[in-house]
Amino acid sequence: MLKVWAKIVTDHKVKHSAVVALDPTDFYNGIIAIAEALKIPTPIITQSQIDNFIAFNILKLKQRDFIEHIPFDYLELNAMVEK
Repeated sequence: MLKVWAKIVTDHKVKHSAVVALDPTDFYNGIIAIAEALKIPTPIITQSQIDNFIAFNILKLKQRDFIEHIPFDYLELNAMVEK
């Protein structure tokens, strides 16, 4: 399991955040869990975004990644890697 810190950012400030456990083999259901935890619409994720998240441990989702209107600038996902 991978812990992901999900942050809702507006005007360069974190408005809401949550830490959610995500299974790297089932990324899509993890995104649904993150959206439910933050009470936001579920974004549309592509395989290239998943690959980049796994490689760089960060993913920013903007309005173009959502079907519904979002009342924030972007959703940022950070992998919490234990050392």
